[in-house]
Amino acid sequence: MSINRIILANNSRLLLEMFRHVLKQADHLEVVHEVINDKDLPVAIQRFCPEWVIVSLPISNSVLNWISAFMQADPSVRFIFLSPDDHSMIMKWQMTSEEDLSNLSLKEFIYLLEKDLQHI
Repeated sequence: MSINRIILANNSRLLLEMFRHVLKQADHLEVVHEVINDKDLPVAIQRFCPEWVIVSLPISNSVLNWISAFMQADPSVRFIFLSPDDHSMIMKWQMTSEEDLSNLSLKEFIYLLEKDLQHI
């Protein structure tokens, strides 16, 4: 199984550290970059070529529009959006696919990130 590269995009240092701590425990996941300012996200995605981008909402409309265009151009990258109230988690890929992940356990979340992207 290959290593899945992840970008964390969150303006909360605490959440970034929590995600980094949890994800480094997984054998097949690597946090390749952390973004605090959402306007830096497009450059980070192009530079680090992640399989996953975990984004805490809200983010600016210009970045959301860029993400929408990017998903059409490169459907291999999956995005997980965390709600500002931390009550919901949505995975998006290929612009037309979306799944609510709000009820996942931590173990299920790690498994989702580790598994083969072609079989999601």
